[in-house]
Amino acid sequence: MKHMVELNSEILAVKHFSSAAILGLFTWCITYSIPSHAEFIEGSAALTSTTLRIPEPLLFDLVRPLGAKKGELEVNTLALKPLKGGPAEWAPEIEYAFADDYAIELELPFEHTNLTNYKFALQGTLSNPLIAGMIQGWQVIGEKNRGTGKYSADALYINGYRLSKAWSTLNMFGIRRTVFGGEGKTIALMNNNLFYDYSQRLTYGIELNHEIDQEGQWGYSLTPQIHLDLSHHINLQTGLGFSRLNENRSAEKLFAMRLSVAF
Repeated sequence: MKHMVELNSEILAVKHFSSAAILGLFTWCITYSIPSHAEFIEGSAALTSTTLRIPEPLLFDLVRPLGAKKGELEVNTLALKPLKGGPAEWAPEIEYAFADDYAIELELPFEHTNLTNYKFALQGTLSNPLIAGMIQGWQVIGEKNRGTGKYSADALYINGYRLSKAWSTLNMFGIRRTVFGGEGKTIALMNNNLFYDYSQRLTYGIELNHEIDQEGQWGYSLTPQIHLDLSHHINLQTGLGFSRLNENRSAEKLFAMRLSVAF
């Protein structure tokens, strides 16, 4: 009994420390960027479009900004942690624009130290936007599960729009085939974002992800987030959200962080 009490006390202390660390990180992001540096020029490490200065989502990121120029290179890492147990997930990525308006990505998702998947993506920019202030593109993603050896794929349409000097939105619509073959499912995907540029360094955003399968089951996540430019080439994104995107659609709170470096 004594050992159980000590263990519970240690777990509670870890939870309190984690909560304080997350709160401290958000506070530091805000404090670091206020008010500030009007002369600071925003980099392209976490943008959907460099010309329209539309930010990039934290969870469902792009392969370099739409309209990327040949030779652009970016490395970034996404980390996810459920606040109540569950494995820590992280995924280093490398993104490269091999031609104007076209980019490729290699991503390696991990759970703790276990490499779970190989993930590849190809992205292109569509010309002739429907209206001024809009940019369009497409993205296809292929993934191989290391454990099963099976493949899945996503195909998405991307649409970004600059609403005003401070406000912008990004939306993606597409489908996912979970497994190629008779046992796979087809899932409708939606990613919707609204961003507010508080300053040259700081952006507030909210990201909503939806997955609806062929049986009509709906999963979603909602992630308020902060984007902070640490320098012209380095961007830090953090978010604390609520998700029902796991297999049993159970509710869980998630902390997410992405660090991006553009070259």
